[in-house]
Amino acid sequence: MEEIMKILHNIQQDLTHQKRYMKDMEENIKEAINKNIDDKFNQIEIKTNQLEQKIEAQQKTIDFIDKQMRKRNIIFFGVPELEKNYEDLLRVILEVINEKMNVICQNWEIETVARLGKNKGKIRPVVVTMTTTSRKLQILKNRKALENTSMYIKEDYTPAVLQKRKELQGELQRRRLSGEKVMLRHDKIVNFKSQKEIFYTPKGASNKRSLSESPGTEIIQNYQTMKNRQNKFQRKINLRI
Repeated sequence: MEEIMKILHNIQQDLTHQKRYMKDMEENIKEAINKNIDDKFNQIEIKTNQLEQKIEAQQKTIDFIDKQMRKRNIIFFGVPELEKNYEDLLRVILEVINEKMNVICQNWEIETVARLGKNKGKIRPVVVTMTTTSRKLQILKNRKALENTSMYIKEDYTPAVLQKRKELQGELQRRRLSGEKVMLRHDKIVNFKSQKEIFYTPKGASNKRSLSESPGTEIIQNYQTMKNRQNKFQRKINLRI
């Protein structure tokens, strides 16, 4: 009987060791599986981040190229859609620029003209690409000449910039109502001075480089400053001698 009890005790111990071994093995397997999953997940996360960075860089490149392509564009709205071909549309745009806006513009100063979108019965905008940025800026400067007509012009912004400008409208109105002199420039809100503040700076105001000063006045002031510094330096040398 005693021998049977010893055998049963040994069997029980073996079972206990076996259970502990199985439990340790299970934990090791779980740990190995979790580690493998974590490694795989980390690899996927690294690759995802790399792809996101590449996509972001490519998007910036695309936005830059798009911005450069639109740099010399002007969009004309409300131009009657009566043309039959490209030459007719070009002639109409030239008439608007030269006769309505009083800006001298030749055929060669316009690279392309084209209607935007499909013809659905409404007057489509016309995108005009100028050959030079300076002529584009001159036309934009004279946009007020179209105020008493059904036409108006705008710059050709990228979709991203248009969305940003739309988002800034609320803040722009709020700041204007609070008395700030602000305007939208590209995709940012900027402050600007009135003509009176620019050309009639109060006497004694701190303005190192007034916009009302002519280039000649600025050159004379720079020369006088340099001369004063030279005289001061010469006096120091004389004192040392």
